[in-house]
Amino acid sequence: MSKNIIVIGSGFSGLSAAAYLAKAGNKVTILEKNESPGGRARKMDVSGYQFDMGPSWYWMPDVFDHFFADFGKKVSDYYELLRLDPGYKIVFGPNEEMSVPADYEELKALFESYEKGAADKLDQFMKEAAYKYEVGMGEFVFKPSHNIMEFADLRVLASLFKLQMLSSVTTQVEKLFQHRHLRELLKFPVLFLGATPEDTPAMYTLMNYADLKLGTWFPLKGMFQIVEAMVELNQSLGVEIKTDHVVERLEVNQKNITTIHTNKGNFQADIVVASADYHHVEQKLLTLHTECIQKNTGIKEPWPLPPSFIISALQRNSTNCCITICFLMKILKCMRMKFTRMLNGLPNHCFTPA
Repeated sequence: MSKNIIVIGSGFSGLSAAAYLAKAGNKVTILEKNESPGGRARKMDVSGYQFDMGPSWYWMPDVFDHFFADFGKKVSDYYELLRLDPGYKIVFGPNEEMSVPADYEELKALFESYEKGAADKLDQFMKEAAYKYEVGMGEFVFKPSHNIMEFADLRVLASLFKLQMLSSVTTQVEKLFQHRHLRELLKFPVLFLGATPEDTPAMYTLMNYADLKLGTWFPLKGMFQIVEAMVELNQSLGVEIKTDHVVERLEVNQKNITTIHTNKGNFQADIVVASADYHHVEQKLLTLHTECIQKNTGIKEPWPLPPSFIISALQRNSTNCCITICFLMKILKCMRMKFTRMLNGLPNHCFTPA
């Protein structure tokens, strides 16, 4: 049965969510606070020049291929990609620079120039990273995360140890490499997850595979081409995008959002998908909900309503990729802390059934 759905935010996750929901036959409207779509990936035009205001690197091209393929499209239908060589340059300090080559054999030679034996160790590291990427993406990230039982699979559970989930990125990198520059090169990609390598499970060295094997790419006419492609796809599916609509408050009754208050009027919907920042939705848009957390933990402090009841059941989209990654990282951090305080890993969430 078709639903009236509102998506808050038109970043990559919002556009992705809207497209899948529209494809499923729903009436979808996106509310975007800025004058143009894109979220952090918006652009700025000045005197005939275009500036990307957000992402500057295009990693994991297979994820974009996967997304467009779900709608019978290809990336090449919308924009042309160029693999950068070198992928990027790291500046460690005065007269300390490292250009990271796209060619893997050249990369091995670079590692060997810093540290004897590092080329062979890189082979070992990247073999493990390739396995983590394949299993991590296939068995964790692309699962819709509707239920914890999705992960109750013997093959998945058996892979937990090989994925090195109880060790940190820092531990794995520093076990193999001694030179400071090599360590910093291999540890920095997890910063894109909003985490530190010391507190991130070693499973996420899969980011090194994305970086050094899949490569750094760039759309020839700028990163905003990705936004334009996703907007075009959404419009072809009947999605309405309303810009300059600032969501100011979500009116909640029990566990249901009854009204979406914006600077340009109020909206009602059967389902609301909050694709804005978690902290903004929880702390600014939603009313506080303390009953669940107090009942189960005895902690007497305000806790926001869970975003889980406003995140729709989406399949194969970047919204769930982010949710899955963040959720797993929180849970695994708790495991590594030997369960001393489970809620340390989930400081802002109270998961209750919808």
